Amino acid sequence: MKYIKTVLVAVTIFSFLSFQKTDSLVGKWEMFKMESPEGEVREMDGGKWMEFMKDGVLKGGNSLETTDREGNWEYNAKTDEVTISFPKKRPGEGTFKVSWVDVKTIYVTIDKGIKIYMKRI
Repeated sequence: MKYIKTVLVAVTIFSFLSFQKTDSLVGKWEMFKMESPEGEVREMDGGKWMEFMKDGVLKGGNSLETTDREGNWEYNAKTDEVTISFPKKRPGEGTFKVSWVDVKTIYVTIDKGIKIYMKRI
């Protein structure tokens, strides 16, 4: 009986976390570090940010006070990938793997395995 309760609690927790994970990409995220495939870490301090809006619009800027990018995004929960596009061709377009550190921290894997870490703001 104790085993069954433990399994039920675990299933409930994991299903809740899965629901949170897929819904929690919506919001404003600040980029705070980059990690090379070799494990070298470079801290970022300039307030670069992205905002994933519910309607599929993506906004971003090079500082928290500016908005100088606007495009579209789509999240594939089955593959944990986000596809980003802009009306005019810009760097940063494409489909990228999203990995969740926790509900407030993610990293996106871009060119050649570089990881861009973002925290919810």
